[in-house]
Amino acid sequence: MSSILHWIEKELLEKALHVQPGEVRDAPRSKTSFVKRLPLQEWGFTNCPAIPYWANEYGDPDFQHIVATLINLNGRAEDAEPTGYHGLGTVYTIDGQKNNAYEFLYDKPLPPGPAKNPNPDPSPPPNELTLDDPTQFTLPWTTYKDVYTDSLDLAPRFADTLTNRDVATQSFWPTIANFGLPYNLLVLAKVDAARARVLELELGAAWTTEGMSALQATGLLYEIDMSILASLEPLTALDGTVRFTPGTVTVLKQDPTTKALTPIAITVATTDGRPQRVYTGDDNAWCYALQAAKTSSTVWGIWLGHVYHWHIVTAAMQMTMYNELPAGHKLYALLEPQSQSLIDFDFVLLTHLWNQISPPTPVPGYLSLLELLDKFADGRKFSDDDPQSELALRGLDVDDFTVRTPWDAYPVVGNLLEIWGITEDYVSAVVNDLYGGDGDVENDTGLQKWMKAAGARDDGNVRGLPPGIQTRAQLTEVLTSILYRVTVHGAGSLNPAVNPVLSFVANFPPCLQKAAIPEPGDELTRQQLLEFLPHTGTMGGMTTFYFTFVYSPPYKPLIPKAGPAADPYFPTTQPNCNKALVAYRTAIQTFVNDYAVAWNETLARMRGKPAGPLPPSAENQAGQWPLSVEI
Repeated sequence: MSSILHWIEKELLEKALHVQPGEVRDAPRSKTSFVKRLPLQEWGFTNCPAIPYWANEYGDPDFQHIVATLINLNGRAEDAEPTGYHGLGTVYTIDGQKNNAYEFLYDKPLPPGPAKNPNPDPSPPPNELTLDDPTQFTLPWTTYKDVYTDSLDLAPRFADTLTNRDVATQSFWPTIANFGLPYNLLVLAKVDAARARVLELELGAAWTTEGMSALQATGLLYEIDMSILASLEPLTALDGTVRFTPGTVTVLKQDPTTKALTPIAITVATTDGRPQRVYTGDDNAWCYALQAAKTSSTVWGIWLGHVYHWHIVTAAMQMTMYNELPAGHKLYALLEPQSQSLIDFDFVLLTHLWNQISPPTPVPGYLSLLELLDKFADGRKFSDDDPQSELALRGLDVDDFTVRTPWDAYPVVGNLLEIWGITEDYVSAVVNDLYGGDGDVENDTGLQKWMKAAGARDDGNVRGLPPGIQTRAQLTEVLTSILYRVTVHGAGSLNPAVNPVLSFVANFPPCLQKAAIPEPGDELTRQQLLEFLPHTGTMGGMTTFYFTFVYSPPYKPLIPKAGPAADPYFPTTQPNCNKALVAYRTAIQTFVNDYAVAWNETLARMRGKPAGPLPPSAENQAGQWPLSVEI
């Protein structure tokens, strides 16, 4: 990622900003800086919450903030090199070319190391190749901490999810349900009577042949609706390859005993003007349809599940907090430590570094992203992003996803709810200590100005906030939602959250590489299916994206190196608040350890054998959880 500094002389800027070599620091906040927002309303994006930036005294983007953010991001890339990237030396042969994984992913020598393997004038370049075999999706599996070695026995199983109809069908839902935490894949919805009438028309004969009326009547019919992505046009990337995702709707049936969900029909809609295609498990092109649905779920997860939920709304709330809460306000000790980095990262991503750090999806730039965000935000309220609200809106009940323990048939939901509960306990304790009663909340003029600004269309534009917060319970709910988004974002920096499932890119493809849509009856060979799936360079883009999370240490960890009790946020006159902070950090530390154990057990079930000890890559992960939303 060092190319992100191509337009500045890194050493000179570090000296100008007084940054010591190797030092990581927050973007500076000066006495004259404040937060402004991009003119989304004037651009026609009236639904999207504000996207802010730190401004100088003239209202222009603050150069110090931009440069400090670029330096920090460049530092993350350099931190990842001696770990993850240096472990990409495994040699593969693809399309007659023999190179190590790094060369296939990036078309340049493994750093640092010898010159490129002898391969004069390869055509096409190694980072533009279709794979020869689905097991080659192991290219991003680094040998660092034995990820490659410990995961290699899973490669045939993952490969079968592409080409074996039965394995592909049965693994579709467990992959999302167990490994979708970084993408916030709370995406399932129970089909109610009104939705059933719509689906019956859209699915045609498949509705009858798959017995969906009876399934819906008994509460066993579900869907994953990604139709919002149907408006995305195919993109020709800088390397000349096509990036594409259709809008899909996947209909699933549930086994009432095991709670297992199985996809039974998939619709695929695009911008090509043709009617949507409807696929069922008996169709020749069913494996393609499953890959299309996995791709749309990944793209939704990146931009709407992750970025909208955890970046966009959060930054708008932070912007109005900084602008409206007076200096020294008692809520700053709760909020400000975890409100670093996000505003700067979002702005730099949109305005400077889209092609360098954006994952390789069909979203070509910030305007396309804003269109998608604005469409998603239409009619959406602040609390709709909270997991309990999402569950209610989607008609999901814990009893329908519990076999032995709550939500064990949909572990992502259990993870999200646990992190919410940890955050709520912390916020509730602090609010009840800082505010003696509901009257103190109602009379907090700085707080009321903040909430008013956050909800104003010409300011934060966050819809659905209470017009005035009058009780401690209301305040706890709003602040929990803000800090939850920051906290849960940190889970994506855990190595088990990425390796080996997400980094086997075909499990969560960021795009299809052909815009053609096979008809349901079309017979596809294995090689023809691989032509649709991510090529080597696209896999390289996802490798960079993932490695930046899991192989670079956070600027500031949520849990201090000296332990949960170190570096308290609150003054000594507020011991109850610091006690709650220690409990919050300790609970996240416990969550990380439990998450790694559950991940290991899930992989063991996939292997068909008992779980062994945690592999080296999954050990000691609590220090990877960042304090703020850094990337």
